[in-house]
Amino acid sequence: MAKINRILSQTVRQDFQDIDAVFINGGRQTGKSTFVENFGRQYKKVFYLSLDDITVRAAELTSPGSIFENIDSGLIILDEVQLIPGSFWAIKAKIDRVRRQRRAVKFLLTGSADIALFPQLAEALVGRMYTRTMYPFSAAEVFKTPGTLVEKLFRKSLQPLQILPKQNISSVIEKATFPRLALQVKDKTAWCQNYISTLVERDIKNLADIDRIETLPGLLSILANRVGGLLNDSDLANAAKLSLMTLRRYRALFENVFLVSLLPPWHKKIEKRFVKSPKIYFNDTRLLCHLLGVRPDNALRQRQDLYGFILENFILSELKKQLPGGHTLYHFRTQDQKEIDFIIEKTGGDLVALEVKAASTVSPEDFKHIRFLQKALPERFVCGAVIYQGHKILQIDKNLYALPIESLWQL
Repeated sequence: MAKINRILSQTVRQDFQDIDAVFINGGRQTGKSTFVENFGRQYKKVFYLSLDDITVRAAELTSPGSIFENIDSGLIILDEVQLIPGSFWAIKAKIDRVRRQRRAVKFLLTGSADIALFPQLAEALVGRMYTRTMYPFSAAEVFKTPGTLVEKLFRKSLQPLQILPKQNISSVIEKATFPRLALQVKDKTAWCQNYISTLVERDIKNLADIDRIETLPGLLSILANRVGGLLNDSDLANAAKLSLMTLRRYRALFENVFLVSLLPPWHKKIEKRFVKSPKIYFNDTRLLCHLLGVRPDNALRQRQDLYGFILENFILSELKKQLPGGHTLYHFRTQDQKEIDFIIEKTGGDLVALEVKAASTVSPEDFKHIRFLQKALPERFVCGAVIYQGHKILQIDKNLYALPIESLWQL
């Protein structure tokens, strides 16, 4: 298997300069175990303990903290730590003890469920732990390119008229996905089906007592057909033949295991009538295509009605993978149909606005809602761009650009 360096490595190295524990959460098969094993090679002493190992887990459940009690230096890796919630306070005690003794012990923890499900972990390690999310491969990781578009947008360091080499976007979607699916699997349909079944029958079942677990795959399919749309739980509940309370519970579980995510609305006091519903997306576009019953290379013909949303989902997932700390993603919509696909807000209030267009050309009309935001908040608006399927970076007006999709990983 080809080795692909993960961008998160640099972030975690910096984290350990300030903190004693880093928790890496993310969906199954995103490469967390491989990442922590590779990361540990820079330490002279590494202790890797997988809580998926029933023997290790039994020892820790019997006596919390016993598996790392006598380790006084090096890196302690606890893989799938959510399986031993009773040990979170033992980890805290160990960190406090080695701090007093001035010993160099660091904890690298992983989990396949959202940390929000484990408040005792956050409570026990407050001030002692940073949390990072690992997504499937980004295009920048696959092609070994910088992937710094967001940073360049905020610095306004784009080069107009720069021509970027075109790449087949369906091929990029096939590569910017789960590591095993990208690098090893030939029968991608079978792998995706097995992945969903495993999540439903193992992870989600372990997280919650599900009355009608057989309805979950169908609900996922319904969500896939509403990708990029405003979240309407009542409509979803009717479509899935579930009560509203049950629908919301099941949807939250899909979020907890990193299948789907909600993009919150951005609403500041520039208009009175904002749409305040989030939009729903999938964290992996290749898996989304599977749920829609299409291949990425045939999506336009098979699902012309959803092709633009599939492209939008891919662009959002790539933005999330390269989003610097202190930056947050939103969507923007008013009740009179002013709409911007993505707004990135930086700590301090600076804004970048991005529109997605599934075409190889752009027109002034494509920028009308971005211009609205630019005029409404001139002191906060940094720049805006329409991401399109052309090959050239174009400056349309002051701080307004047309950007090829390839900008997401080639800049």
